[in-house]
Amino acid sequence: MKNFLRMALCVACLQVSPVLAETPAAGAATEAPAAGPDPKLLEKALGGDAQSQYELAVAYGSGIDGAPRDHRAALTWFLKAASQNHTEAQYDLGMFYMFSQETGARSAVEAVKWFRRAAERGHIGAQNAVAAAYASGEGIDKNFGEAMKWWRKAAEKFSPEAQFNIGYSYLAGEGVDENPAEAFKWINMSAQQNFTEGQYMLGRLYLEGLGTAADLPLSVKWFHEAAQKRHAGATMMIGDAYMEGRGVPKNNVEAYYWYSLASELDESYAPERDELRESISPRDQVDVQKRLMNR
Repeated sequence: MKNFLRMALCVACLQVSPVLAETPAAGAATEAPAAGPDPKLLEKALGGDAQSQYELAVAYGSGIDGAPRDHRAALTWFLKAASQNHTEAQYDLGMFYMFSQETGARSAVEAVKWFRRAAERGHIGAQNAVAAAYASGEGIDKNFGEAMKWWRKAAEKFSPEAQFNIGYSYLAGEGVDENPAEAFKWINMSAQQNFTEGQYMLGRLYLEGLGTAADLPLSVKWFHEAAQKRHAGATMMIGDAYMEGRGVPKNNVEAYYWYSLASELDESYAPERDELRESISPRDQVDVQKRLMNR
């Protein structure tokens, strides 16, 4: 089973906040210096208004609304808002501590502390983050039972990330007894919500007949859903399907097209593309290159 999976549990399904985006490289073109944050917003923030403090933190972190980009100032204002139980600020503060490279304040322990506070107030992203921390042991002792508890809380609010992770846990037997049928149920929920990794894994389940009856055309359908969102593994699996006539008519030229697409997304797939190229006529190779350029 675990040899089939060949992928890590999606414990890092966290979207990095725009305030943590990289600063421009030295020598890059920059805009004129910011004039400063909105005076009215600053006044309200200084007066203790948590929402204003949060908005000011976002402004400093992203360099928007007149504020200069200043991660230390952003951290200060996130702390002020989070300390007043502003849930979104607590979550963003956790993201800051988990990922920021610029303030010297990176701390997985602090990140988990703030994620938990937001999670206890019902924040779905924070619940997923706490679960991820327990599953990976980053910032807190590893505890898969706790991870499942928090994923279930997020899944109750229809989080596709949580649904996927619950399903994957049942598939891999991580923290729960291995149960392919239960895995299929949860991964299917995730895929139906357009979660890319769930769509890819659902294709694998239909391909292998794990937790459900094998259905090769359906497996290709779900690989296509994930491939449309540039999932390299799903793109490669479509190529495999054409190569082997698995759920689609066997077609080496079509396989070469999909292998080429997959190789653009992940260079590790290039050997399969290059090996297949030797059996493709020069004319078909040119046609495939035209398709790649015009897609």
